[in-house]
Amino acid sequence: MTAKERLLAAIGREEVDYAPCAPTFWSSPVEPGFEWRNEEERLEVCIERLGVDAVLHWGIPQATNPNVHERAWEEQPAGESLPLIHKVMETPAGRLTATVRKTEDWPHGTDIPLMSDFVVSRIVKPWIETHADMDCFEQVWLPPSWTDAQAIEAIRPTRVLAEKWQVPISLPTGYGWTLALSLMGAEQAVLLSVDQPELLDRLAEIDHRVTMRKIELGLAAGVDILHRNGFYETTDFWSRAQIERHLLPRHQQQTALGHAAGVPTVYTVCTGIMPILDLLHRAGFDCLYGIEPVLGNQDMRTVARELGPHHAIWTGLSAPIHIGQGTPEDVRRAVREFYEVFGRRGTILMATASIRPQWKWQNVRAMVEEWKAERG
Repeated sequence: MTAKERLLAAIGREEVDYAPCAPTFWSSPVEPGFEWRNEEERLEVCIERLGVDAVLHWGIPQATNPNVHERAWEEQPAGESLPLIHKVMETPAGRLTATVRKTEDWPHGTDIPLMSDFVVSRIVKPWIETHADMDCFEQVWLPPSWTDAQAIEAIRPTRVLAEKWQVPISLPTGYGWTLALSLMGAEQAVLLSVDQPELLDRLAEIDHRVTMRKIELGLAAGVDILHRNGFYETTDFWSRAQIERHLLPRHQQQTALGHAAGVPTVYTVCTGIMPILDLLHRAGFDCLYGIEPVLGNQDMRTVARELGPHHAIWTGLSAPIHIGQGTPEDVRRAVREFYEVFGRRGTILMATASIRPQWKWQNVRAMVEEWKAERG
């Protein structure tokens, strides 16, 4: 089977020639002979040099509002050990502002993106605190403006690369309450969800509109996989009742739209899933991606029993524990345990959440070698 055939069959819990391994890397490895500078080189490293499978990601930009004007600047206030970055968006609904501390590893220059994990722990003044802020946010977080024909044309270069390497094309779709942490900060988002639940529901609906349009355009363009980010949509932050009320109905609409066109949906989760296994099942996602097998006190055998018969599982190793801190034998043992618990039908091996370039390359090799010995 090709990588595309194998991965799509595994996501559908169908028969495969062998259970696939499709790891995610944070960025190019630094190991000589395995570096890449672009997507084609990444595919060549993964498929030909490592011998694993890979996915090609293709994104659809959101519309920009010509009536929104933004500016950002950096300052070093007296008494602050780190510089501050300020950003202002002038919108038809008013002014939207944010401030973050600029640490040495800040990757965004003099800018503050609306969606970035780097923002969450560095927020001084969050983007959204009130309904007036949400009115402004609604002016900038817009559904894509492409027509179907524009989407079909835009995907052509990606399709050429996908056909050359015989890999599936995956479309990132929505963020939902994962977005809340970037916009509000983790603590503030949780407090607002209790004090002003309608504010968080508005955020879910605004992003849902964007997501549904992305899915429509992705289906028109012929993507193979729809991939939703739910990394922070678990009980690490929200109650089961909140997830069931505010997120589940929208998840179901999104997966139903893909299923009507025969396209599967992959959902990223990491920790905090044990109280919501049944909600994940009801949401209709075909594949659950990135479940953390070590951290967070999650029971993989319960996950396998409750979700395994109906959903593909794309996980296997804990990237920070096994790849980052472990030994090659720790890695090999974790691969064997993954197949012992989940079997080889509907499983895709990876190290979750991603492999960082500074970690031990011999552990990456051990993962791939043990996978080849155990994959069936």
